[in-house]
Formats: sequence, structure tokens, C-alpha cells
Amino acid sequence: MSDSNGRHTLVVIISISDNGLDIGNNLNQIKSEGILQNYIFVHAERYEQAISLIHQESEIACVIINICSSLRRDFCNVFIKKIIEEIRSENNNLPIFLSSPSPILAEMPIDVVKEIHECININDDTSGFIAGRIHLAIHQYLDNLLPPYFRVLKNYTEDKPCYWDNSWHQGTVDYYNHPIGSEFLNFFDENISSADVEGVTPEIDNWFENKGAPGESEQRAAVLFGADKTFYVIGGASQSNQIVGHSIPLKGNITLVDRSCHQSVTHELTITQANPIYFRPSRNGLGIIGLISPDQFNEMNIRQKIKNSLFSYQVENHNPVYAIITNCTYDGLIYNVELITKNLANSTPRIKFDEAGYAYAKFHPIYTKRFAMDMPKNDPHQPTLYAVQSTHKILSALCSTSMIHIRNSERAPVNYAVFNEAFTMHETVSPFYPIIASIDVATAMTDGKALIAAAIDDAINFRKIMMTIKNKIVEENSTDWFFSIWQPETVLQKGKLVPFIDVPNSVLAHDSTLWKLNEKDTWHGFKKMPDGYAMLDPIKVTIICPGLNVQGEMSEFGIPAQIVTKYLEAQRITPARNGDYNILILFALGATQEKWGSLVDLLMIFKRHHDNNTPIKAILPDIYSHSFIYEGMGLADLCKAIHQTNIELNITKLSELACAVETLQVLTPSQAYDCLIDDNTELVDLYNIKDRTIGVMVTPYPPGIPLVMPGESINEESSAIIDYLMAVEEFGKRFPGFEHELQGIDIDESGEYKVRCIKEEYLFLAEDLQDALFTKNFI
Repeated sequence: MSDSNGRHTLVVIISISDNGLDIGNNLNQIKSEGILQNYIFVHAERYEQAISLIHQESEIACVIINICSSLRRDFCNVFIKKIIEEIRSENNNLPIFLSSPSPILAEMPIDVVKEIHECININDDTSGFIAGRIHLAIHQYLDNLLPPYFRVLKNYTEDKPCYWDNSWHQGTVDYYNHPIGSEFLNFFDENISSADVEGVTPEIDNWFENKGAPGESEQRAAVLFGADKTFYVIGGASQSNQIVGHSIPLKGNITLVDRSCHQSVTHELTITQANPIYFRPSRNGLGIIGLISPDQFNEMNIRQKIKNSLFSYQVENHNPVYAIITNCTYDGLIYNVELITKNLANSTPRIKFDEAGYAYAKFHPIYTKRFAMDMPKNDPHQPTLYAVQSTHKILSALCSTSMIHIRNSERAPVNYAVFNEAFTMHETVSPFYPIIASIDVATAMTDGKALIAAAIDDAINFRKIMMTIKNKIVEENSTDWFFSIWQPETVLQKGKLVPFIDVPNSVLAHDSTLWKLNEKDTWHGFKKMPDGYAMLDPIKVTIICPGLNVQGEMSEFGIPAQIVTKYLEAQRITPARNGDYNILILFALGATQEKWGSLVDLLMIFKRHHDNNTPIKAILPDIYSHSFIYEGMGLADLCKAIHQTNIELNITKLSELACAVETLQVLTPSQAYDCLIDDNTELVDLYNIKDRTIGVMVTPYPPGIPLVMPGESINEESSAIIDYLMAVEEFGKRFPGFEHELQGIDIDESGEYKVRCIKEEYLFLAEDLQDALFTKNFI
């Protein structure tokens, strides 16, 4: 049977007998009953075949385990238990029937019995009765399969609604009257129009009011993710951050902020007129962004940081009202959330964890106590917790989807009516309903651990294969090269150090201690890292290119990551991000073995092109067209030239210094933005920005950490930022097409960098600010 979308309904019959085919034939009469004739029946007569069907066929709606009474009961019990475990690892709700010519239920183990939907006796009951029971189970399963919002939207769309407010909702006839419109609909299908519901309909309810199908879906998500309340957002985590900020009294109050934040957090600080005090994250020699050291969360250190800031003279309340922490980091490091929540609870009544790329943590035990919604409930000292997640980054939702999860606390209770005002302020009254439905579907798909477990297993396999290839290459020729993976080479198991690649996947996927960073370990390159404070996310894999180690030491030979990334992108393979000598790969749901196998193959091909010095014109034609300097150059030539330039310009060391220095806060992000829109800013040449107040956030990629926040000034102590940006500017001039990605920098036609600064006359006119600056001895 297939539904209106062509979805086939499969019924799998698994035969346990000496002659599976004969036993299967006993069910033919049941299969031929009219009520079951439209279903597709598939027989599995071997254990391996059954397991393959269970894991590969998502359209199975029922499983019938058919048992021969002549077989030994202990053999049958073991077989049935294994089959059921495999089924439940994929699907908790799939109906399972046990078919036998004689009663056997009383002889089954209790953990098997509780998973059986019904037992059918093909000798006692009529085929029509049994067929009816199977059909009912399938019908109920399929009816409850879809999550609430998507189910309502799908049913409504299939009714082909007609609206009299715009042409798009009139069945798309106007699109078919034009070749461009026809091409659009041929690509996206007509359902995109029917499902694009206009306004509020009684069937689908009002998304803004969180009632009906939208409310039911959000309530279901809250239970799944461990929240008291969940809100669906269609503007991504960027919009979610602003919603949370606007629901809290931040104006003129102090907010503690992770400096390695997303730019939308800066927007949140801007629109709410908050006074930020920044935590500074660590980074290792590779430029990988680390965690905020635990001492920065200490109450006394926070008070001292506030006392030393300009804002201590501008605010009456010196107690932070809110803290924002990025977890996990862009490079896959995860906090001990339980520890930092307890520490921050002494300083603030609210904490938001920006979990943009970390929405899956709830659904695998390896992440226990390392995400916001896993904190203990009913702790009166615990702050109110928010988690903002980009549902589309790892889970199976459309782009721009996001969720806000809230765990309420008596210390700062959330008034949801007030929160909903902030929600509606930032949302649209004309949402694209398929986007909301995709959040509904993505959350429902995570109900169970199978998908996340598969992603972790794929990531582990990729890690092992990459290291195996490298080991083989080096064994054959110790001077040869290949890529490596940022992970421990050995792990401690039962008191012994064991090579990472020799540890079984089942152990690596469930033992979080094997992924924790310990202070004495040298593989990660971080200093002062308390044991177990940080954990490496198995799903986020960092590929290390030759040329730079975790201590920041450059070698004579190197393969810059920018070149590898350009090559991969030319093959339509896009990594999550890259540093100077590292490339990040995210194993999202659906990252199949074929896909990551292709990535491994392309990295091998890249090595061959490098070793053969294949002409740039042949493998990177877009880069070749940028400048005459690439004429006659091979891939090895290019790698050597860029690597030597990195050494000459000292980019790696300057990047480290630039990220470590403290800038001077002069204005809040909100005050800086007011200057921006009031025409009180100007573009200033890079080499003239010392002692100027910057009007925008300046963030180079890599490393991805904001060097300057809006309203900050670069003084003598932080001049390493200018040195680094000048080195990056020079690099971009020498290698067109390989310019660093820069946010907050204007680049003119000659490649010169300019930075938007606050006009000096504006600062001098601000008498209250000037007095504060003199009081602090800043000028």
C-alpha cells in the first residue's frame, strides 16, 4: 500500500524455522485477505537479512515474527530477543506480532513479552480475523507516526485549500502560466504552495498563541528535550537569541558574555542596551577555540572584573542579571555544564546556553550533564536556564529553524505571557508553515537514540579510517605525509593505554571519559585544563593538516587548510569551517558512509595532486583565474608558497597574541550602534586605529573569536590585534582568492583594510563619558 505521497507500507515477516519458506507460506492465506492486499510483504528467512531490513527500510509498518513449534524454545527466545532489540534501537513504536501454530507467550521472557503488540495463532483464529488485527495495528501506527503539527498541515494541504488573498494561494495557476513559474514549481512541487498557509486557519491554529497543533507540538518537544517550555522559532538561533534577550530586563544592567559568541549575541546586547562584561575563552596552538577557564566563573573574580570595568561607574546594580555561554564551541568542545551552572549561580539568576550546533545532546547518554536541559530540577539555588538551538544544524530540519528551551527557576521566574510578547515582536504574522513543520518532524525523529547513535558511529569510523591511512603511509615512508585527526592517540582502558583506533566503537560511543580532556594530556594543546572540565564531541571532527602542531610550532613542510578547503569546495564538498591548518567536519544526521567515504577519497586524491605537483590551472581553475601569479604554479608550489608566507608573516603567533590581549571598553554595543546610525562613525585606515573606539564587531575567520567588540578601543596593550590584521591584509594581497574571511573590515579595491570607528569629536562631546574615562585614568 502507498499513501498520497507514494509512501509504501511494508510488512516484514521474519521466519524462525528449519524451513523458513514453508512457514512463510502458512501466512499466504492471511496475506490474501482483501484488507491486506495493498500492503507489500517482505520475507526474511535469515537473521542477517532481517537485521538488514530493519535498519535500511524506514517504511516498515509492522513486523511479524513467525515461529515453528518444533524448534527449541531457548533458541527461539534468544533469536526473538535479538530481533526485538534491533527493532527497538530504530523504532520504539513499531507493532511487532508473534505468530505461532501453538500458544507460546507464557514461555517467553518478560522483556520480550512487553514489546509484543499481539500474539496470533494461525491454527486457532480465522485468516480474516488475524488480517483485521494486523491492519488495525498498522493503521494505528501510521496514524500516530506523524508528529502533531506536521500531521495537521499535511492533512490540510492534501485537501487543496483555496484562498482569496493572493495568487500564490490559488493553486499556483499563475505560476504555470509562465515558463519561469513552471520551472520553479517543477523543482519544488505544488505542495510548497498548498502548505504555505496564509494567516491563521482553524485547522492549524495560531502559532503565536502556542495553542492547538503548534502548542501540542511544542509541548511534546519540551518533554523530549527536558524543558519546562519550548518555543519554535523560524529565524534561526540569531532570532532566538534576540527573543530571549528582549524578554529579560537587560537595559542598563550587567550581562556576563562569552567572548566567543555568535554575532547575533552582539545584536542581542545591542537591542537590549545591556552592559556586557566579557569572559575570554582559551585557544590552543592550532587556533582551535577552547573553553572559558573555570576560574573566570568564580564569584570573586566576576566581581573584580565588574569593578575594573567602565560600567561600574555607569550602573547602579553591580549584580549581573544574565550570563551567556556558548556550548558546545564551534570546534566541538563541551563544558561540564553542571559545574559551571553551580559556579555562575553565585553571580547571576539567569544563564543562557547558546547550543546552536548542539541540539542532539539530549538523545545520547555520552552527553549526560553537559547540556542545559540536563541540569537537576527543583534546585532553588539554580538559575533559570535557557537553551537556544539551531534545529537545522545537526537535526533534520529546514534552514533558519530554531528552538528556545526554558527551565524555570524561582530565582528569576519566567512570565510566559511577557515572554510571548518578545516572541511575537521578533516573529512574523506570515510564517512559512513548512519551516515550522520541519521542526516538528525533526524533534519527533529524535525520539529514541538510533539516529544520533548512527551519527556518532559514522564519526568514529571516519576518525579511525583517517588515522589508519596515515599510519600505513608513514609505515611505508617515514618522511611521507597525510592528514591527522585532533583526538587522543591513546586512551586509558582498564588501567592500560590502548591506541584509539583499537578501542571498539561500542566503547568509544558510550564511555565519555575517553573523550574528556585531562590537564596532563598533550594531544589537545590547552593549558590549565582541569581534568574532565572539557569533553570533545565525537560528532565534530577536526582534520589537522601538516605544518602546525597543537603547541603552535610551525614545521618546514606544510599543507595550508585554505588550499585543501578550496579543492574540496571545487568538488562540491563544503566543510563546516577551516583554520589555517585545520578543517572541521560535522557528522550531521544523514552523513552516510558513502558521503564521508567520498571525503576520504578526495583527501587521498588531493595528496596525489600535491605529490605530483598538478598544475593549479587543472584542479583549481577559479583560483587560477584570480591572478597571473598562479601561472605555471603547481599544487605543491602553492602549498609551499602559502606555508612559507604564513611563517614569514608570523600569522599563527600573531593570531594567538591578538586573541589573548584585553581591549578597552569605552562604549556599550548599544551606544556604539547609536553612533553608527547617527552618522557618528567613519572609516579609518587599519594602521591608524590605535587608540580609536571601534564601532562594529571585528571578527576574522579563522580563528572565529571576535577580536574587537563594538565600543571597544585598541590601546598599546592590545596593539597585537593591529599587527595581526596587518599580517592578514598583506597575506590577502599576496594570494588573491585566499583572503581571510573578515567581519567588520572594509576592503578597498587595492586590498587595503579600513575599520569603522567612532568619530573622535563625538566622544569628546559626551561629557559624562569623558568624566568616567578620566576617573578611570583611561585618557
